[in-house]
Amino acid sequence: MIQIRFKNFLDMFTPIIFIYIILSLGWKNFLFFNVEILLGIILIISLLHFFILLDKNLEKGYKSMIFLSLFILMLSLIFSFLKIFFSYENITSDIKIYTLISLILYVLIRVTYFMRIVYVKIHNPAFIFITSFVFLSFLGSILLMLPASTIVKKISFIDALFTSTSAVCVTGLVVLDTAKDFTYLGKIFILILIELGGLGILTITSFFSYFFRDGFSFKEAIFISNFLNTKTTNNVLSLAVKVVLFTLTVEFIGTLLIYFSIKEKNSIESDNLLFFSIFHSISAFCNSGFSTLSQGLYSQSVRFNYLFQLIIAFLLILGGIGFNILFNFFAYIWLTIKKYLLKIFKDEDFRCPVHVVTLNTKIVILTTFFLLFFGTVFYYISEYHCSLSEHSSFHGKWIVSFFSSATSRTAGFHVLNMNTFTPITIFFTIFLMWIGASPASTGGGIKTSTFALALMNIISLSRGKNRLEIQRKEISSESIRLSFSIIMLSIIVIYISILLIIFLDPKEDILSISFEVFSAFSTAGLSLGITSNLSNGSKLILILLMLLGRIGIFNVMIGFLRKNKIGYHHYYRYPKGNVLIH
Repeated sequence: MIQIRFKNFLDMFTPIIFIYIILSLGWKNFLFFNVEILLGIILIISLLHFFILLDKNLEKGYKSMIFLSLFILMLSLIFSFLKIFFSYENITSDIKIYTLISLILYVLIRVTYFMRIVYVKIHNPAFIFITSFVFLSFLGSILLMLPASTIVKKISFIDALFTSTSAVCVTGLVVLDTAKDFTYLGKIFILILIELGGLGILTITSFFSYFFRDGFSFKEAIFISNFLNTKTTNNVLSLAVKVVLFTLTVEFIGTLLIYFSIKEKNSIESDNLLFFSIFHSISAFCNSGFSTLSQGLYSQSVRFNYLFQLIIAFLLILGGIGFNILFNFFAYIWLTIKKYLLKIFKDEDFRCPVHVVTLNTKIVILTTFFLLFFGTVFYYISEYHCSLSEHSSFHGKWIVSFFSSATSRTAGFHVLNMNTFTPITIFFTIFLMWIGASPASTGGGIKTSTFALALMNIISLSRGKNRLEIQRKEISSESIRLSFSIIMLSIIVIYISILLIIFLDPKEDILSISFEVFSAFSTAGLSLGITSNLSNGSKLILILLMLLGRIGIFNVMIGFLRKNKIGYHHYYRYPKGNVLIH
């Protein structure tokens, strides 16, 4: 018991040191803080861990975690001593910035391992999933309230919580100007929250669990399979590693493409083009909609940069289509290429496995394609003489229409003046936001597969069929019931939220309120400009909606209502009762 308590104390001790330094000194003072004291703190932490490693009874997973943590801190120390030895210029600021990055990575490792300990002891994966997002939102609000995070003297807890929740839930609704109200450190905190919220803290936990898998249990595999939305427990850690590495790779490529697309543009409202590129690449892939520009992507500097808009559009489409879908689709492409290469160079016939592309992949990709296609055509026609009139070129209008169709479903960026939207465009945008992205992605909404199944089931019932069949496969009744349940629950929650906000803010336009509620629930992040004007009560409602939209309202109900034990009700059936519907 003493050993466990001491380890738990150490788990909490180091994050407190990190937060205390930033809180008490502020970012500017932190950069001019005594280097020897800062390195001394890291050395003390390292020594504490070293003595813990001498314990022969220490479990392998915890020992592996300590080794990884020490490796991060040792890099900071080695880098610092090398800088001192070679006497580089600007040594103090360089050491401290690198040390800060190391401490952030260190705290991340500690927290993720702590989360692993927690979700192993609690027998409800959905509850842990919910708690992780709530925990991140409150932690983010504390970090954003630090004097070092904001340019203004003090921001309210509600505004900090709203910004943090919007970042964690990858929504993009803002009550503060990200460009002007937050410091460089504050923007870094927002970016970290976006990345953790997009991937999910439990996916990151699973990623680090890959290094601790000596003590990895079957129970943990079941939990992680729930977090990653996969039906099998085989290779779940490898899947988590693939998700994280794929995300980092795409974001890295996106950063390079964005950087070169704006490098020749001297009008970008940013002091650091590289940070601008990193921020928008992560924000786009995670479908968050946050921008370091005051007017977002509607700013004059990028409004007519069509190459930049295409890059952002494809990043958010990749992030919103779902990791399982992407991996399945890429596997099909690779097997197809392999087939033709073997045929050309070795004259061998290669047979692809049967049903490489799953039915789920086909439904999601086709639904996404049709939504993008018809959305692009709709925006082009409906806004041709309105918001699109400022784009003179033919290709420019089509690219902006395509971008608007892609971003409306979950991303939150906008390159058109939404205040000039026609009512029909606003209602169509609400429809796209409500559908949202695809399952197991970084986006929200009721999801494309939910909408597709419900629509196809309606058509099937209209034709007199008593079951839904797609491409010679029967869709389970459970999937159909789940899709209609999600649709019904979303409508109920959205309707109640609209009523409450109308009551709390009666001066606001009902259409703007409805747009705001749909945007928050679907984590779309688009707004008609009323977010910052809402009362604290309405902001709290939007915060709750963002959490429900990102977590999934059905997951919330499962987390609080589902019983863990299998009861006798699974082994009997009542007589059927008929209820009149029409």
